[in-house]
Amino acid sequence: MVSQYKTVSIFILFILFFYNPPVRSQQLALPNSIISEIGTHKIFVKDFVDRYSEYLFSSGTKDNIVTRRSILNNMISEYLLYNIDDNQKIFSDPEYQKELNWDKKQTILAYLKDQEIYAKLTATDKEVREAYYKSNEKISVRHLFASTEEEANNLYKLLQNGSDFKILAKQVFTDTTLQNNGGYLGYFSWGEMDPAFEDAAYALNIGEISKPVKTKYGYSIIKLEDRKPHPLLTETEFQKKKKHMEKVVRMRKKRAAEIEYINKLFVPNKVWFDEKILGNIFNNLSYSTQVSTENSKILTSSAVCVKYENKSYKQTELEQRIDNIPVYHREKISSLEGLKTIIKGIILQDILYQIAFKKGYDKRKEVNTAISKYNNNVFLKYKRKEIADKTIFPDSVTYKFYTDNTQYFKSPDEMNIQEIILERKTLADSLLARLKNGTDFGLLAKKYSIRDWSSKNNGEMGFAEVSKYGLLKDTLWKSEIGKLIGPLQIEDYYGIFKILGKKSGEIKKYEQVKNDVVRLLNKEKSKSVMQEYFDKLKSKVQIKVNEDLLGSIVINN
Repeated sequence: MVSQYKTVSIFILFILFFYNPPVRSQQLALPNSIISEIGTHKIFVKDFVDRYSEYLFSSGTKDNIVTRRSILNNMISEYLLYNIDDNQKIFSDPEYQKELNWDKKQTILAYLKDQEIYAKLTATDKEVREAYYKSNEKISVRHLFASTEEEANNLYKLLQNGSDFKILAKQVFTDTTLQNNGGYLGYFSWGEMDPAFEDAAYALNIGEISKPVKTKYGYSIIKLEDRKPHPLLTETEFQKKKKHMEKVVRMRKKRAAEIEYINKLFVPNKVWFDEKILGNIFNNLSYSTQVSTENSKILTSSAVCVKYENKSYKQTELEQRIDNIPVYHREKISSLEGLKTIIKGIILQDILYQIAFKKGYDKRKEVNTAISKYNNNVFLKYKRKEIADKTIFPDSVTYKFYTDNTQYFKSPDEMNIQEIILERKTLADSLLARLKNGTDFGLLAKKYSIRDWSSKNNGEMGFAEVSKYGLLKDTLWKSEIGKLIGPLQIEDYYGIFKILGKKSGEIKKYEQVKNDVVRLLNKEKSKSVMQEYFDKLKSKVQIKVNEDLLGSIVINN
């Protein structure tokens, strides 16, 4: 059940975006008053107010004249980029068109989610009161983090068997602060952390340790250290904040409601795959997404390769559907399992689209307004890249940037270690004693280590990037060459290590990293580059701004 929920949540993230309605605003000026003219094009008060109000709502920024000018300048610049400049290269780019179509679909589905799930969420008076009390009580906790459920369960077993929370924190965290303070997160209030984490933490008694809790980041085991309740809560104060707390409670129900809604429509385990044809699709996809001189493709057939209930999908159809997904999603398909997840997402999309179109959500004004906004964002992304690609810096400038920022162009630190991985700590302790008495490390690794690859090489791993060693990287890198380290517990195993050699990263030659230098320089100079580009466009057309009107508009947000 856990794995099914995990898969479903991936589908939700894959196909849906959060939909925010614009803030309602009023202005003393008439909506059709002209606030700016760009040649013959006019920006009306209503257009500006809609854009500005949405910005204030999403950013939390307070209304002021500087921000007003900034937003209006953005609107002017965007018009210049789209209508005055030559954009034929962007408009004819197949990937650009795919992104536009993709965002259109996601916006329709986001509205479906908003109407069919979020709009139906409720908050009882009891739930709101409990949330209000929690929001006025601070708690302090420490926690242990694991990326998988199996790792979390192992940590929980160790705690049940008497292992010290603070010692385990040193093993699981790479962050030195959490390593040294025993995973202590300090005090926080309700609404500041992951909802699942908070619900589990607030349900604990002081000193109590939770079972592994699934959060959006992974798994946490939580220990409650202290509570600081508000000394006096009044009914009057509750009534003042009730409306806000109702909204908070409803928002916290979103994820569970999404999962419940999707589970009623779609059961991932019921999808049937023809594994052979699926392999052909994956191989074809590999050719299409990698940079290669090979043009050959495995033969595409019209045979059915996927079925779900009464719906069948042919290889040709699926390959076309996958090809229509933007490249930043296609590039993530690195395995057959990843391909299956994408195909299941396509099936779920089809089910949801059918509901959305039957209800006419694709024709709603607010949906089409949101689609226009996303289209604009996609265009600006491609335009910025085009401008960056056109920008050429003198070699002297790029070289100076390289010499001033050599830390960004350093090869990674590497080390070579020997290891012996064992299942029993008693054996690990015994072998460590033999090693200290002079027994050859390689001989013991070959005889006892359970990792086949390294044991065949006398336990030697060969030089590799320090980051390869995960949670052990800092411990190993800081150890002296030739020193024995361990036994260190790694999940259910125990490791003994010996550092054979270290290679500190070196600054790469300018010629090797020139493309990276240009990319980073472009990023640093992007603001001035864009401003220079805008200035050139502005010289091609007359621009007028009604400053008095800009300052007099009343914005209610």
